Amino acid sequence: MPCPRSRIDQPMHNPKFLIDEDTPPYLADALIQKEPAVDICRVGGPGAPPFRALDPDLLVAAESLGRVLITNDKSTMPGHLVDHFLSGRHTAGVMLLRRNFSLGRIVQEILNYWATTTAHDWIDRTVYIPYRSRRHLNPME
Repeated sequence: MPCPRSRIDQPMHNPKFLIDEDTPPYLADALIQKEPAVDICRVGGPGAPPFRALDPDLLVAAESLGRVLITNDKSTMPGHLVDHFLSGRHTAGVMLLRRNFSLGRIVQEILNYWATTTAHDWIDRTVYIPYRSRRHLNPME
């Protein structure tokens, strides 16, 4: 499936996603299976950045494509995001996936964001998925 361009300033549609190659391919399948209307493409797919694209290039491509970047790369991506913003660029949004959570929980949280926000809500927004509130940081509470 091609990865069509979408302007990040088109406010009234659901966010569209670009999944980084370091994210398991079954995440896209699970999202589409649960919600067929979700617009998602993968790095290396038609119209998407090529495999082994550098993180700064992925951020530029996701911005250009108007897609929220979904990635597991929490070690280097935050630093590249800072550089991206300092260079005057923007994002269509970034979701950094936490490890050790079930696929079901990750899919449900992404779909909750998809259903309750617009693409405009994601401009320059970065979140960790799943979200953990302070209340959940202490397992004794």
